[in-house]
Amino acid sequence: MQEHKTYSDHSISILIGDRERILKSIIRQLFEGIYKEIKHSLIIEELDKKDINEFLNWPDDYDLNGTARYFVWSFFGHKIVTKITNSKRKFSLGDLHTIINKPQFKNNPEDKRRLKSQLEVKKPFKFNIRQINEVGSICEELIRIRNLAAHNNGLDNSSQALILMSNVSRLLSIIPDSIRDSTSGFANFENFIKHDFLDSILNVIRPDIEDTIEEAKIQSENLAEESGDVFNEILLNKVDEMSNQLKSLQEINNTLSNNESTMKDILSLVYSRPQIERQWSFDNELKKDESLSKEKIEKNLSSELNDVVDNIETTKDKLSRSEFYDSLMELRVKIKKEMSAEFSAFRNWHNLLMSNLANSMIDNQITSLRKLKDDETFQHYYDSKQMYGKLLAHYNVNDKKQAAVEYFDIQIERFWPTIEAMLKDYFDER
Repeated sequence: MQEHKTYSDHSISILIGDRERILKSIIRQLFEGIYKEIKHSLIIEELDKKDINEFLNWPDDYDLNGTARYFVWSFFGHKIVTKITNSKRKFSLGDLHTIINKPQFKNNPEDKRRLKSQLEVKKPFKFNIRQINEVGSICEELIRIRNLAAHNNGLDNSSQALILMSNVSRLLSIIPDSIRDSTSGFANFENFIKHDFLDSILNVIRPDIEDTIEEAKIQSENLAEESGDVFNEILLNKVDEMSNQLKSLQEINNTLSNNESTMKDILSLVYSRPQIERQWSFDNELKKDESLSKEKIEKNLSSELNDVVDNIETTKDKLSRSEFYDSLMELRVKIKKEMSAEFSAFRNWHNLLMSNLANSMIDNQITSLRKLKDDETFQHYYDSKQMYGKLLAHYNVNDKKQAAVEYFDIQIERFWPTIEAMLKDYFDER
């Protein structure tokens, strides 16, 4: 009989046990990449340099707290920060976003831009200051939860486990793809967080979920006996419902980020609106005070435009694979709602952004309709090859196959241009 694992057992595994090494490896690789890129721009005391170098040389000697602290402890200084804040107080990587947005920097935009340019990571991966700040906040929370779990032999509250899950999920979603690829056991760890750990929490928060799923299975089996159709809508809807619950849980930590306009809209503001308003602003300034020179007005407008560009730089992030996949899943939900409202027989395996197809689009860099139609995964579902065995003998199987073709054709016409644009934008950033 398989041993039943609680969320407390799983939290110990993540924070102290066998899965801790994966979480440590992810954080260490992030710190190493950031530190090696920006260390030459920082002021670091010799004692702190020795501390950091020892950590990077012997990472296995450090537990999760000892690893996460490198995003939290104040190791660093910077000439610009000292000049603007008039303080030699050291700061951590997690403090960078707070520092760069201090009121003093508003009056020193050139220094702010120079500081950002020196501290944002451009290789071996792209990582901006806001993302570094978010990792710092996650590491601070991981240290707190680990102490809590260690002293109590695990977490004794499902809400605490939920906080842990949301922090780890957010960390996994924002890390660069290079770290995802180089971390041994990453895929299994991500799957564990999204399924085993989540299920163990939901079993306590929503103890009726298992009963609901079991009931749906029974109903599905009964309907299958009556109609011979194993693809029952009730069960599939329950699966979708749980998937949406997971998505909601993963978004708990996303409150750290502001709601942002699309890059297209922002660029439209930068490149179009200032051009239109520039002459208007210039004329009105002249009416208010004829002594103002054109050069002074142009300088003011240029400063305002630079502020807009600064805002763009802080909001425009390079999406990780997980974040981009989530954006496709958001569109998948919209497709499902629209198609289901119009076609009562529309099912998940008809969706142009079903999980298998979405993953194939990313893995195979499908950025054109021709590539989509040539893709084996797309052909599999377009031709209803997921139907096999007794289903092929069903009296209306040809009608079902023809309906699937029609559903995909409709979606390609309505939604593929949007999906294609999203995919192109994503791969252009790689």
